[in-house]
Amino acid sequence: MNNTKIISAGLAIFTMLFGAGNVIFPLALGRDVGGMVGYALLGFCLTAVIVPLLGIVATALCDGDYKKLLGTLGQVPARIIALVCMVLIGPFGCIPRCVTLSYAAAQWYMPSVGLLPFSLAIGLLIAALTIRKNTIVNLMGRYLGPIKLCLLCAIIGIGLMYANTITPSSGSGLDAFSKGAFEGYGTMDLLGAIFFAGLICRALRTSDQQSSKEIAIMSVKAGIIGTSLLGLVYTGFCLLAALYAPVIQGVDKAQLLTALASLILGPLGGVLANVTIALTCLTTAMALTTVFAEYLHQEIVGGRLSYTTSLAMTVATTCFMTNLGFSGLMAFIEPIIVVCYPGLIVLALVNLAHKLFGFTHVRIPVLTTLVVFLCMKCW
Repeated sequence: MNNTKIISAGLAIFTMLFGAGNVIFPLALGRDVGGMVGYALLGFCLTAVIVPLLGIVATALCDGDYKKLLGTLGQVPARIIALVCMVLIGPFGCIPRCVTLSYAAAQWYMPSVGLLPFSLAIGLLIAALTIRKNTIVNLMGRYLGPIKLCLLCAIIGIGLMYANTITPSSGSGLDAFSKGAFEGYGTMDLLGAIFFAGLICRALRTSDQQSSKEIAIMSVKAGIIGTSLLGLVYTGFCLLAALYAPVIQGVDKAQLLTALASLILGPLGGVLANVTIALTCLTTAMALTTVFAEYLHQEIVGGRLSYTTSLAMTVATTCFMTNLGFSGLMAFIEPIIVVCYPGLIVLALVNLAHKLFGFTHVRIPVLTTLVVFLCMKCW
């Protein structure tokens, strides 16, 4: 029974984390680096697979409570960092990014559809699917996750089967590795991992008799499954884009998967890609919407607004932010990622050291990292 729940939770982690950036960045990376795709993949998997796994493990050891994880920095820094993270993964960042990617895919076949009506329709659908927040992990792990994974693997498998050889690249391996690592930052999966861990821990708990240690071990196993699936799909996407790079140059990043699927599988492949993108973005947006609405309900307004009202406010803000477009959202998100992400990586590492080895100096290395990267960004 436990193994079934762990596998289901692992699929749920993959489903929740694999969103808009996870489609766009590995495809664009593979196209850009060409023959250096192996080095780029190493960098990408470092920041988009290993780092999120660290976040899951660190949060699981804190009983799945992100407030305990961040609380080691002190009350005020913890609240500020939690707010910044929620801005990034919530309706001001990742959720509208998911909607804009869905819109880019829909435009391939429905160019007359406007972004505003599309975002309103998607927003209503997300609200309908997340109004019962406790069913999210089960819905994704049992149904949406396997469908999503099968669709992605079908495109990758068929594409690799009929691909040509990779065009040699003139760049260096170190440049490709650095580019891959930076693109992996853009997925922001460490943020998602930290805040999704609570949903996973709650879903894995079946009785009050289960110890925190047992739940943490199950969560870590689920995290390994989920992040391994991420790495598998990233590898397929990077290789696919590198193999077909000569024919997808100039294609907008948001439409790369649709273009590749249409090229590989014909017109029906484009439909398959659109369905895949829609499901990919919808599932991640659902998870992020649930997390942010719960945060708004509990932390920002202290329960004075219901979860349903908080959900409606989250969806409405998402619809507004979506109309900035993908490039506009990235211009807003990227400077914050550059400053915050290294600090969160250090936070995950030192909290692991604290839980496993009794390391006590948590606050200084994290805050120092944040200050250093803030100064570097300002200069």
